[in-house]
Amino acid sequence: MAALFTMLMAFGAAWITVVALKDIAAEVNGIRSIPALASALAWLGSGVGGILMGRLADKVGTRWTVICGALMIGLGLAISTLGPPWPLWVGHGLFIGLIGLGGINAPMYIYVSPGLTEGADRHWP
Repeated sequence: MAALFTMLMAFGAAWITVVALKDIAAEVNGIRSIPALASALAWLGSGVGGILMGRLADKVGTRWTVICGALMIGLGLAISTLGPPWPLWVGHGLFIGLIGLGGINAPMYIYVSPGLTEGADRHWP
């Protein structure tokens, strides 16, 4: 249950720019591509970071990787409040996406998957 809650909170952080798209765009003369790029960088960083952080989780453990990822999401949200465009892009792309979601997503799949596959062969014909 804790893994599910962690995943929900982590993935919600990346959607903040989509929810506040009009407000963020209003700060940069109505240019919506700036917050849209921040959201895209968060998801792109999540994909690349998942590969890197999955390997790191094998070496240092899932717990420390997830804790680091959660802290980096908080740091990324704080950096993103400094204003568009560069702090928003760095906060979302690097801290929320690459280190944050990447540090939570792949290691949590590794953590949860043994429980999902345990005894799966008994349920399939």
